[in-house]
Order: sequence, then C-alpha cells, then structure tokens
Amino acid sequence: ASVGRRIPANRIVQGLLFLCILGLGAEPVWPQVSVLTQHNDIGRTGQNLGETILTPSNVNVNQFGLLFKLPVDDQVYAQPLYVADVAIGGGTHNVVYVATVNNSVYAFNADYPGPPYWQVNLGPPQNASDTSLPCENIAGHVGIVGTPVIDGAAGTLYVVAATKDNGVFHQKLHALDIAT
Repeated sequence: ASVGRRIPANRIVQGLLFLCILGLGAEPVWPQVSVLTQHNDIGRTGQNLGETILTPSNVNVNQFGLLFKLPVDDQVYAQPLYVADVAIGGGTHNVVYVATVNNSVYAFNADYPGPPYWQVNLGPPQNASDTSLPCENIAGHVGIVGTPVIDGAAGTLYVVAATKDNGVFHQKLHALDIAT
C-alpha cells in the first residue's frame, strides 16, 4: 500500500497542526508558499492561487486525513503560521509556528511529529474573568488570541501577548527570531 504524500500544515485551511496524506505516491511534496500572516496574504483572502496539488477530487476521506497532533499548553485561537526551509534544529526544515492563549509560542517541525524546536512563554496571561474585554466566547486565559505575523526576509515573528503583571494589564508586542 502507498504511504502517501505528506502535505505540510500550510495547505490546511482549518485545524491545528493537522498534516495531511495525499495518496498519490511515496515521495514527499514540499510546499512553495509560506503562510506568514492570517489567511495567507495581506488581503486576508485565504487563497493560495499557486496551489497545484490539492483539488476537490483528491481531498476526500480516502486520500486526506490527520497525520499527527502535537501538544501545546492551552487553547489556540491564532492561526498557525508556516515557513518553508528554515535553518533550525541543525538543518533546514519546514516549520509551523503555534501561539496559545497561555502566551506561549512554539516552533514545530511541520513534516514529522516530535518536540518543538523551541518554545517561549511571554508572560502571565490575562484571564477572561478579570478583564473588561467583551470576550464572551473565550473562557480561561486571554493571552495570544490574534494571529502573529512573520517577516520572512528578516526571519522575525511579531506577536502581541496580553499579560497581567503585578495586577496590571498590558498588551505587549514581541519580536521573535523564527530560528531561535
């Protein structure tokens, strides 16, 4: 039986860290498009007009499914982002970046399960119960809820973390090196 082609995380519109199997052969297929911002582009269209592999005929229950899941420390409201060919972890890898409402950011190998290349916590998150934010659909922590943005040329991920430091609420903008 064919193992299937691995389709990295940037090809998936919905879901967290879901990588897909496309049953067309055993060679890996690496994407041509990084996802550096919410919905793939500055217009927030969600389109990848250069998509050449996924079609309505091959995205089905027989050829498309969950490959693996990876644990994170809380809920994910921000869209995971994807960068191809990052110099990280002693080589060049495709990486998915995930931010949680606990103010944590993770860099995972997008093609194979395993521990994160790195993880950072950006401070104690706010709680929905002690803020005046109109967050009726968020229970628990209200840390990173907005999707970060990656400057691919600079290799920098920008993210806003909502923190509570010594009883005072803050919104802090952080710049993180995508490799470290």
